[in-house]
Amino acid sequence: MWGLTYFVIYLFRISRAWLDAIRSQRWPMAEAIVTADPAEFRAFPRYTIEIPYTYRFQGELYTGLHEEPSLDGVGSAFMRRFAMGSHFLVRVNPAEPEISIMRERDQADYPINTVLR
Repeated sequence: MWGLTYFVIYLFRISRAWLDAIRSQRWPMAEAIVTADPAEFRAFPRYTIEIPYTYRFQGELYTGLHEEPSLDGVGSAFMRRFAMGSHFLVRVNPAEPEISIMRERDQADYPINTVLR
């Protein structure tokens, strides 16, 4: 029974992330920098990987937090991919630049794992 509950909640979170990605596809992009190593949390009934980052938009500095749902709690490959100092792309809401979204599709041609230390 708990397994089904976990799975339904996981699907809900994935669906929400998918809808956010669609909604943000026309927003401008900005380069983000991971400010701390990702952390993995277990909050009933799921695991979440959190990636803190900063980005600049129109000369202003903003912070963001990407939350990646994880079904099994094993996010080590994802966590290594976004280690502290890594760069990646985010979409920024031009009307509210403090809102940003990391879209997996945007990362395809971007040199992820670029780390400046």
